[in-house]
Amino acid sequence: SVSVVGAKGTNNVAKYYYSINNGTYVESSTANYTFTGLTEKTTHTIKVKVADTKGRMSNEYSLSATTDAYIVPSITNVTTTSTADSITINITGQNGDGTINKYYYSKDNGSNYVESTSSSYTFSNLTSNTTFYIKVYVKDNNNRESSVSTASIATKTLTIADYVKAQYIGTQGSNGIYYHNTTLTNGAKDNSYRYAGANPNNYVCLGSTENPCPDANLFRIIGVFGDKTKVIRAKSVGDKQWHTSESNTWSTSSLNTYLNGEYLTSLGTLADKIATTTWKVGGGSSTYLFDVPKTAYQYEVGSSASSTTVDKKIGLMYVSDYYYSASPSAWTLVGYNSSDATKDYRFSKGENWLYGGGWDWTISRSSDNSNDAFRVYDYGRVSNLYVSNYFGARPSFSLLSSTNYVSGSGSMSDPVRVTD
Repeated sequence: SVSVVGAKGTNNVAKYYYSINNGTYVESSTANYTFTGLTEKTTHTIKVKVADTKGRMSNEYSLSATTDAYIVPSITNVTTTSTADSITINITGQNGDGTINKYYYSKDNGSNYVESTSSSYTFSNLTSNTTFYIKVYVKDNNNRESSVSTASIATKTLTIADYVKAQYIGTQGSNGIYYHNTTLTNGAKDNSYRYAGANPNNYVCLGSTENPCPDANLFRIIGVFGDKTKVIRAKSVGDKQWHTSESNTWSTSSLNTYLNGEYLTSLGTLADKIATTTWKVGGGSSTYLFDVPKTAYQYEVGSSASSTTVDKKIGLMYVSDYYYSASPSAWTLVGYNSSDATKDYRFSKGENWLYGGGWDWTISRSSDNSNDAFRVYDYGRVSNLYVSNYFGARPSFSLLSSTNYVSGSGSMSDPVRVTD
């Protein structure tokens, strides 16, 4: 930028002439002129002259000037965060002589870059427990770029709860998973992720590396509740009395004692992966637990449930677990209709993976009397009967949130495997 102070002679100064590097003069009516498009850090010869109102020309004034170095944009900070399958990168940039308008992100040490206009970017669908080498740089509106900043970060280890939730890809029923949010019709509305349908891929082998998985170690995933994964043994441990006496208090029942004593001990190191759970064991009236799933859920374990609880590692399925393991088309059926089998869960047993074909106890007592607990009949419906009867017992429990997924598609021949 050139500024000229011209001294008039007989007449006033009227025009200014500017030349750079001995080039053609540019005429101007102002005493200021800017040459643009020059090369940085280069010395240029500037010549200036003026003319008065009569066209009389002054002497030629000459000087030299060196352009400054262009101040390129810079990166002042890079932060990264990760999940089991994603990495998010945030860039803080500093403008130079131009304005930052493009951001470049690489997760493979610069082999490939993604261009963005945002200072934050997320790489998704990544492999868990893997280190990625990050490189980033920015460009300004003059297409000048910063130096490259580097970082490294590992994706988190995939927990089994993460794995299950990842099977839900935003569409209800995807991979057999239903997300019970507030918009799921007839759902539990507890934000759980539950498997439902005839035979979803929800098998998991626990406490064994054998292939095929032994019956004693083969479980099925009911769903994810909070950050814990709830499972149930694929087959019964055998016919057991809910209670050897006629009392339907779960905390003192013989089946509770067996499950959290002899059976728990038999699991060996697997027992260390089982979370202590606050089980709601007040049960409910058959008026509600024989009703449609959302009503049964509400009165069995929801906001209308009894406040009676027990803190133990192992229990049994809830009546509502059984109901919600059927396809959503069954969620309008009741657990039991005495006059029409097509209106209760007998009609839906073929589309309910939790139906085992036998008579299985649930953990829920009948609040209508002190002798009964609820069970699933061999033909699919739910009923209540004396606790001293012998029916199938399928242990159920929640895995600790830290339990990590290792492999497996969840099919019976390729069950999910977790860390030892």
